[in-house]
Amino acid sequence: MSRLRPVAAVAVVVLLLGCGSADEPAAPTPTLPSSTQAFLPGLDATVVLPPEPGAAVPVIVLVPGGSWASADPGGLVPLADDLAGRGAAVVMITYRTAADEAYFPIPAQDVACGVAHAASTVAAAGLETSDVVVVGHSSGAQLAALVALDPEGFADPGCPHGSVAPDALVGLAGPYDVTQFSGVAANLFGPDRPDPQTWDDGNPLTLADQRPDLPVLLVHGAADDLVPMSFTEDFAAALRAGDHDVTTEYPEGVTHETVYSAEVAAPIIGEWLGLAPSPTPSEDT
Repeated sequence: MSRLRPVAAVAVVVLLLGCGSADEPAAPTPTLPSSTQAFLPGLDATVVLPPEPGAAVPVIVLVPGGSWASADPGGLVPLADDLAGRGAAVVMITYRTAADEAYFPIPAQDVACGVAHAASTVAAAGLETSDVVVVGHSSGAQLAALVALDPEGFADPGCPHGSVAPDALVGLAGPYDVTQFSGVAANLFGPDRPDPQTWDDGNPLTLADQRPDLPVLLVHGAADDLVPMSFTEDFAAALRAGDHDVTTEYPEGVTHETVYSAEVAAPIIGEWLGLAPSPTPSEDT
C-alpha cells in the first residue's frame, strides 16, 4: 500500500556506502538517455527522464558514496534506469566528503542543495512534480535522514537553488546512530571532532521527533554483515516514538552491497511510492 499519492511524488533517492562495489549488478542495456550538469562548483547531477512521463512525475535523486569518504554515483545507474522505466525522473547527485577535507555539516548541506536542484531541474524540463522523497543507502541514508527531518537546519545559504523540505524518507541499510559507528563515521566529523559523544548534531535519532507527518520506509538486508540490522530497528523505534508512519522491510539473502540494486530496491521503493510496474521485456518489443 502506497504511503503517498500514486505516481505523484518527487522522490529524492539518496544512496551511499558501497556504491560501485565489484559485487553490484551490471547496468541494464540499453541505458536511458541522461544529461549532466553541476549543481554546485565541482558537484554534478545526472538527470534520467522517464520514457513516457505521467501527469505528475516522481523525481528520484540517487546520491552515492562510500563511508562518508567518497561519493561516486556510477554504481547507481541500474537503479536509476529501473525507476525511470517505472515513470520517475531520476537525478543522481554527489557531494563533498572526507577526501575533499569536507566534514559535517558540509556533506548534509550538499545533499540538501542537490535535493533543491533536482526539484527545480525536473520542473524546468517541463514536467509537473509534487512531493519530495529522500531515500538513502548506508551513510547516505544517515545524510538523507538529517535533511528530511531538519531541512531548514541543513539548508546551505550558499545554495543557488534555494531549499526544499522533503515529504518522505526512504533509508537503505543506514548506520543512523553515528555514535555507534564511530570508526567509519569519523570520516564525517573529521579530525577536529574525534569524540563520538560530540556528534549528536549529526545523529538522526536526536531528530526523530521532528516533522511527525514525514512518512518513512526503511529497508535493511537480512544478510548485511557490514551494518547490523539493529541500526534500522533502533531508528524505526525512535521514529515511531516520534509519531512517524514507518514501514520496515528486511529482505532475506540481501547484503549491504545488493540492497540498493535495481532488483532489490526498485520494486520495494516503487510499490511504496505507488509507481507503475517495471516494463517487462515483452512490453519493450
